Amino acid sequence: MQNKLRRHGQVSGERAAAVSAVSRRPLPAGGVIDIGPALECSWVTTLSGRPYPIQFRNQGAIDAWTRALGKTEVWQRWQDPGTLCWQIRQEVLGQLERVESVAPVAGEIAQVVADDQRRLAVEISTNLKYHLNQGLVIETTAALETLLTNSDVDLSLPMSMVAPPYKAQYLRFGEAAMRYLKVPASQASDR
Repeated sequence: MQNKLRRHGQVSGERAAAVSAVSRRPLPAGGVIDIGPALECSWVTTLSGRPYPIQFRNQGAIDAWTRALGKTEVWQRWQDPGTLCWQIRQEVLGQLERVESVAPVAGEIAQVVADDQRRLAVEISTNLKYHLNQGLVIETTAALETLLTNSDVDLSLPMSMVAPPYKAQYLRFGEAAMRYLKVPASQASDR
C-alpha cells in the first residue's frame, strides 16, 4: 500500500506507520467486510490539480468500493438517497476499528492511527456519498470570486443558511476566494 500511496503523495514517519496499520485487511469475523483493496485506493494525498472527489475517483476508489461491497446490503443501503453521510462514516469507522494491525501499536502511534482512521472515514464517506448522489463539481472563476468577495454577503454567514442547488456538489474556489474564506473547525463529536 505504501508504494501506491507514494505514487499519489509522500508517506513518511509516524504517518507511514499509521497508514500501514490502517491498511491491513479486516479480521475474518462476523459482519466484517474485506475492505483492504478499497482502503488502498481511498487515501487522497495529492490532488494533482483536480477537485478532491475527482481525484478520489481517479485513484480507483469508487471502483474498489464497488468491488469490495458488490451486491451487499451495506452497499444498497449506502446508495439510498436517504442515507446520510454520517451513517456511512460510522459504518466505515466500525470496519476500520476492526482492522488487524501487523504489530501492536500503543501510545502516541495508537492515537495517530485512531485520528487517521477517523479522518479516512470522513474522507471515504464524503466522497462515496458525493459519487452515489451523482455529485456536480462547481468551479468558480476569478471574476466570480472577486464579485462574491466584494458583495454584501457576510462571510460569517452560517453554512446552514446556504441552500446549494443540487443533492451533492463540490464547490471549488480559487486563490481570490481563499484569501477570504476560512474552513471552520468541525463541531461534530466524531471529527
